[in-house]
Amino acid sequence: MTPSGQQLALGTAQLGLDYGITNESGRVPAAEAQAMLDAAWAGGVRMLDTAPAYGSSEAGLGQAFAHRPKRAWRVITKTMPLRLPAIDSQALAQVDAAFQRSLAALGAVDSLLVHHADDLLVPGGEALYGWLREQQQQGRVRRIGASIYDGPQARQLLQRYALDVVQLPASIADQRLLADGTVARLADAGIELHARSLYLQGLLLADPGFVAGRFPAQAAWTQRFHDECRRRALQPVQACLSFFRGQPALAVAVIGAASRAEIAALLAAWAAVPAGDWSGWAVDNPAFTDPRQWTNL
Repeated sequence: MTPSGQQLALGTAQLGLDYGITNESGRVPAAEAQAMLDAAWAGGVRMLDTAPAYGSSEAGLGQAFAHRPKRAWRVITKTMPLRLPAIDSQALAQVDAAFQRSLAALGAVDSLLVHHADDLLVPGGEALYGWLREQQQQGRVRRIGASIYDGPQARQLLQRYALDVVQLPASIADQRLLADGTVARLADAGIELHARSLYLQGLLLADPGFVAGRFPAQAAWTQRFHDECRRRALQPVQACLSFFRGQPALAVAVIGAASRAEIAALLAAWAAVPAGDWSGWAVDNPAFTDPRQWTNL
C-alpha cells in the first residue's frame, strides 16, 4: 500500500489463458505461477483478480493456495458472463453454479463483480443483483460490484444499484472515464475503483515497431510516448504507474504479469515511481484503446 492508500492487485488472466496482444509465451506454467505469487506476496501484494472466464486461472490459484495455506489473499472474482437479452431463472442458476465452482477452487472470495455489466441492465438484471446481495448477506463474499467499459454503463448502474466495487479501464492512452466524469461520479458515490488495462494489454510497454505494425494510426503517438518516457527518465512500466498514482480516485491498480521478472519490475516501479501528469496523452481512437475491437489482429 502506498501512503495515499492506493494498492496493487495482481491480475491472473495470464495464469489461465494465452492472454494479451503482446503475449508470446502463452499461459504461465504452474511452477512459474507459484513463484510469481510468492514474489508478489513477498513484495506486499495482497489482492488477486481472477474470473471463471480466465480459463484455468481459478483452479490454478486454488492449487497454489493449497501449497501456501497461511496466506490470506483478498481474491476478486467475477460472475460467468451471460450476454443475454434477458436474465431468467435458468440463467441465474448457471451463474450460481459457476460461482459455486469458483468458491470450491478459491476457498474464499473478497469481492464478486458482474463480469459483463450489461447483464445487470437487461430485463431480469434486478434478479441478478438480488442474487449478488444474497451472496453478500450469506457471507460468501464481502463486497459486490461490476466490471464496466464505458460511462453510459456506469450511469445506469449508479441509478439502479448500490455497488461496493467497480473495475474500469484506464491508461495513459485511454482516459475516457476520467474525462467524462465517470470516475469522479463513482468515487463520489463511495465506490472503490479498480483500474485495469493500465498497460493496455502490454501495448504501452511494447516496442513502437510492434505497435505500428498492428495500429498504424497510432505509430507516431507511440513513438512520441516512448520519447517522452526517455525525457522523463522513466521506463514505460514506470510511466503507466505514474499515471495511476496521479489519479487519487483510483484505489487499486489491477496489473497482470507473465513471469517473476515482470513481477520484480512491477514491484520495483511501484515502490519508487511518483505521481505524474499525463493528461495530454489521451488517444481518441477506440480501435486502439478498446480491446473488444481488436478481433481482426
